[in-house]
Amino acid sequence: MSRPKGFWYLPGILYDLAFGGMFRGLRRHVARTVEKEGLYPWLDVCCGTGTQLRGHVPRVRVPDLKNPALGLDLSFGFVRYAAARAPGLPFVCGDAARLPFRDKSMTAVSVSFGLHDKSLMLRSAILEEARRVLGPGGMLIAVDFEKPWNAKSRLGALIVRAVERLGGKEHFANGREFLRRGGLHGFLQESGFVEVSRRDVATGSLSIVVARPSPGPPTVGS
Repeated sequence: MSRPKGFWYLPGILYDLAFGGMFRGLRRHVARTVEKEGLYPWLDVCCGTGTQLRGHVPRVRVPDLKNPALGLDLSFGFVRYAAARAPGLPFVCGDAARLPFRDKSMTAVSVSFGLHDKSLMLRSAILEEARRVLGPGGMLIAVDFEKPWNAKSRLGALIVRAVERLGGKEHFANGREFLRRGGLHGFLQESGFVEVSRRDVATGSLSIVVARPSPGPPTVGS
């Protein structure tokens, strides 16, 4: 039986080999949060190879929802790879800063490591779009780096810094600026989101944060 197109997409395979095991616990935590709170429909933006949904979509039936979870990424190669590796799960090629979905059409939007590497303008647009598509009671679930807060996280930050350099000059510079502005915690506050819960992971100097849109306007850039 032949494999679907994109199944052997080399960048996708290499990414999964490098980070699949490392991020497995984080993916599981995000999925369990969505399942526990019943946050459907769920949109995973900047989904990359689709590992957040692939193997981690909670096995629940959601009445009246044909697609309770879907992924979106700007890279057609990654989207096709994700779809080939997870038959039956919907993946969309699109821009997280201009989501092709109606206002208030989602109950959860997740983004994992898809903020720190972007420019301030782009990452702000991504969260503004997340705010737009989230309906009443909707939640943002974000996984990204934080400013170190103890000795263990400072060591983790050194390792992260070395790995981030491999992403290129612009990627690295954006990541440093992200941390200077307060990391994930600071950026969510600036973007008009209020933390509901968080799980800090010192070994990676990162956090998993569940947040809701605040009624006031964002203050990014002020």
